[in-house]
Amino acid sequence: MPGTVINVASELDVLVTVQFCNINGLTFLAQNGGNGWAITFDIGSKDVVINLSGIKQITFSPGKDQVTFQGGALVSDIVSAAYANNTRVLTGNCNCIGALGAVLGGGYGRLMGFYGFGVDNLISVHLVTSYGVPITVDANNADLWWALKGAGPNFGIVTSATMKAYPTPQASNTAWLGPLIFSEDKIEALVTAINNLVLAPPMAIFMYYATTGAPAYEPIVIALPFYVGTEAAGRAAFASILAIGPEEDLTAVTPYDQWNAGSGSFCVPGDRKVNYGAGFNVMNPTTWRAIWTEYTGFLAANPGTGNSTILVECYSLAHAQSIPASDASFPLRNGVRFNGVATAWYSDASLDPVAERYGSTVRDLWRATEDLPRNLTYINFAYGDESLSTVYGASLPRLQVIKEEYDPFGRFDQWFPLLPSP
Repeated sequence: MPGTVINVASELDVLVTVQFCNINGLTFLAQNGGNGWAITFDIGSKDVVINLSGIKQITFSPGKDQVTFQGGALVSDIVSAAYANNTRVLTGNCNCIGALGAVLGGGYGRLMGFYGFGVDNLISVHLVTSYGVPITVDANNADLWWALKGAGPNFGIVTSATMKAYPTPQASNTAWLGPLIFSEDKIEALVTAINNLVLAPPMAIFMYYATTGAPAYEPIVIALPFYVGTEAAGRAAFASILAIGPEEDLTAVTPYDQWNAGSGSFCVPGDRKVNYGAGFNVMNPTTWRAIWTEYTGFLAANPGTGNSTILVECYSLAHAQSIPASDASFPLRNGVRFNGVATAWYSDASLDPVAERYGSTVRDLWRATEDLPRNLTYINFAYGDESLSTVYGASLPRLQVIKEEYDPFGRFDQWFPLLPSP
């Protein structure tokens, strides 16, 4: 736990706090949503957390094609403001996470089939550097701009950012989505169908292993299709999934400001949440059957773990991959089709070793059939024990050179630090 929490009320407060910490040799961490789980965080009783939640102003350009928002804005804040302004913004899929934290790690989102990754939508940022200096960074600062787009927390505190927005009247700002619940005997068919789907720009699909919740906590298999368009077009696009025969179909046409409503269960604060992630290029039915066995075994053997989940996210990537990989330090633009994360959720600290073994086992199963030249993990899904090349990929050497220039003393060393502590 930090010794001090600074609740900033302006971007200037962030700057002054960083300057104070530098002068007094204090370790600090900027925090917004508080959902980062990596074990690379090391904040102790003499350290400072800069709480950004007090700065969340959001403004749109007159044409509603750009949005500027401060570092404390959550995904829910951006979505609500965009919907009210008859536009939409590419965001993450969970309402309670910090909007900038998701973007600076790469920024997957359901609309990326149209608009690319979050980093592809950045226009400029206001940054407090490790020297306690405020600067504006955009494409004119080629090296730092490239580094921020995928490894941003290593280079400063982004106090505000301007991103692209896409004017869309509320009446047409909708999508067809929702849970399809399958019996476990359909796992192989469902995994095969997802692997074989060619996701057009309006499409995305997630698959979960989850439970029915209290009191029974019965394990279930869920597919969550997403389609920007009519219900009829969505059902046609996902015909191969629907043909498998879900036990329940809870899909509906849903307004933009409610697309993330299903993430509410993941936003419950407290408890212990151990997360292991992996990127992979193939959805292998045998692998997913083995993961089901691990998942149900973990639940059965460890009471109090019923909120644990397995998730895989699958997006339309063609538009994102049409943008040169050299445009951003984000390393997963090409090659990784799927991102999985296993979440062990519980309150009893004595289960930590069991949860870590379970999460590591699931990750190993994904990696065994990943069909990638080397392990790659989305940094926002990573546990923290991965090698730097696993989360930064081929961008690592250049990132380390830029880090030496902009943060030689390692002030920003909490989020998969690029350099050893000085």
